Amino acid sequence: MKKKSLKNWFVRVFARDIDLSKNSLVYLFFSLLAIFLVIEAFLFKYVILTEMVSVINIEIGVILFTLAISFLTSVILVDKIKKRTRHFNLALLFCIIGIFFSAFSEVVFYYIGLLIVLITVPQLIALWFTILVHETNLLNRGRITAFLLASCSLLGWVGFIFVSFEFLYNYFFILVSILLVIIFWCSRKYKYIETEERLKSDKKFFKIIFEKQFFRYSSSFTILSFILGDLLARYSFDVDFFVFFLASTIYLIAAGCFLDNVGRKTSIILGILVLSFFLISYGSYIDTPIIFGIPRKIFLSIHYGLSLLPLILAIQTISGDFSTERGNLKYRGRINGLFLALMFLGIAIGFTFSRWINGLYTFYPELDNIIPNFPNLLNGFVLVILLVWMMAMKEFLISKETDWPSAMINLYIFSIHGVGLYYHSFEKSPEGEEKEEKREMDEDLISGALTGVVAIISEITQSKQQLRKIDKEGYHLLFSFGKYHIACLISNMDLPVLLKKLDEFSKDFEIKFGKELKNFVGNVSPFDSTKYLIDKYFNQKYGFFFK
Repeated sequence: MKKKSLKNWFVRVFARDIDLSKNSLVYLFFSLLAIFLVIEAFLFKYVILTEMVSVINIEIGVILFTLAISFLTSVILVDKIKKRTRHFNLALLFCIIGIFFSAFSEVVFYYIGLLIVLITVPQLIALWFTILVHETNLLNRGRITAFLLASCSLLGWVGFIFVSFEFLYNYFFILVSILLVIIFWCSRKYKYIETEERLKSDKKFFKIIFEKQFFRYSSSFTILSFILGDLLARYSFDVDFFVFFLASTIYLIAAGCFLDNVGRKTSIILGILVLSFFLISYGSYIDTPIIFGIPRKIFLSIHYGLSLLPLILAIQTISGDFSTERGNLKYRGRINGLFLALMFLGIAIGFTFSRWINGLYTFYPELDNIIPNFPNLLNGFVLVILLVWMMAMKEFLISKETDWPSAMINLYIFSIHGVGLYYHSFEKSPEGEEKEEKREMDEDLISGALTGVVAIISEITQSKQQLRKIDKEGYHLLFSFGKYHIACLISNMDLPVLLKKLDEFSKDFEIKFGKELKNFVGNVSPFDSTKYLIDKYFNQKYGFFFK
């Protein structure tokens, strides 16, 4: 009994509502691994080995601002691209060319290669992000992103070997090229092609980013990045990498589970409280080699492990939630690019300001009499303001989202001409069989009526966009359209996750029964196996690798 309860708890916390397909998971994993290899290799090469983080250097400032500008500009192109997977492969190819050039000792080739990498990496991240958001929803995005970040960051340290030995760096591009071949092979089985309808929006980008909640979250992540920059300025990145990656991995998985099971805002606030403990402790024991029985370097390594990658996880998850809203689909790349650009700007400003204020207190000791110990108290002061600021934020993950299985009532699938193809009732009652039989008698009538409603509303509104939802006195009719069929899900709660699941079901239905739908003449018996697809997409007990 205890073993079964433990298994149920594990599934509920780690695997519930995770219904990513094998092909999409493999593509997301290897494409993110390629990004991490490039980023971590260049991080080791330009920050750690050369100790650039310990000085205010023009080159590192240019790199940070180039990345920020590149995120703001290159993602505009990403939003206009339909064939996302193919463009990712091309961008990675150009990135490999940049790595190849950066291996040359000539200054011209070196900076040309570096520039190519700085331009292509933001595009790779934005493209990967749009694919991730397309394949996830509000209930599983935090955990899926955390699992992928944790595994790829651990494997990405292989790049450190190529950077540590100069003769090996010349072959680093070969390693990434092998990954490109694997990704190209994966893209034969998994393709993400955006549609014209999804790329249309009546909302303006500037209106989206100046919405109250968007501004609150983006400014909060900028402040957290400022604190991270201050941390780097004070203590550099002299860490134990084993402890850093171990802490990052464990905390990422825990944070992903909290984001999906507890809520976005609550999880971020708890994360800030954890960081506050480390900041206060490290500042309070500034002259001691041991903090709470832990060597100072190990303590700092854990601090960075709980700061850097979890911040990226929070940014990817929250920006994904914003870009899931119907009017924001067109700007997915730009939304994510803006968040990441603000992160780099926050780090740069925090780093520079920390060095400036500490230098000021060093040259003018009398300032300590006016505002005592201000540089050491700065982060704590900023965190208090941030906590107050975040309390007024909107919670993305509403508790009722997790109750989506009980919200579903009926599912109708019918042809574009109004002929019922399949009906399923999600309601459970002692008279379930009689109730279903009675509903089946009216299936064609209801299907024809729904077809008529869709056609009439489209005619009245003169809109090219397809009808997605009808609300009527506590009931919600959600629609998803295929080339030859229409699927309608009736629910008693308006949940975005249901529309996402309906779209995935409808897409798979069209693929599975494409031939029967195209040549449909009235025989509905081939669609009896639709029950399998209903279990696949609308049964909560299924998780990883079921698809």
